Amino acid sequence: MQIATSAVTAVDIIQAIKLSSVELWTNPQALGADPTSVSLEWNSSSNSPSILVSDTSMGVRPAHIRCTPPINSSASWWWVQGGAGAELFKLVVPANTIIDVVMELRVVDTDTPSAGDTPAGATIGQMYGGYLDGLTSGMLAPIGLTPIP
Repeated sequence: MQIATSAVTAVDIIQAIKLSSVELWTNPQALGADPTSVSLEWNSSSNSPSILVSDTSMGVRPAHIRCTPPINSSASWWWVQGGAGAELFKLVVPANTIIDVVMELRVVDTDTPSAGDTPAGATIGQMYGGYLDGLTSGMLAPIGLTPIP
């Protein structure tokens, strides 16, 4: 998350995140329709076990999972703005799945312009946020409707 300080510069306001949980719901299916599935795989790296959590809808009951990062895994630690290799989990979900990510945030204690992605054509005072997909280029979008004066 950033706040624009000019049309092409921004200041980070979040220094790090710590995931608490991820919850997924699919839309309920019509009776007799094919089932839908959701799955979440926690990052498989040298610091994390590869754990897959999934659920499939039955009848009109939607597929639903709620999970927390594995204990002592990299996904359960504080993460600063990443780049390549900062992937904490992978999702496989159908369209219109509701994704609820619960996390703790650490606020930045400096007003140094962001070294990462910056908005183009930004409105001064507007908050911008990056997508949760870990990509670093062109993924900032306005948050809310009113710039901070």
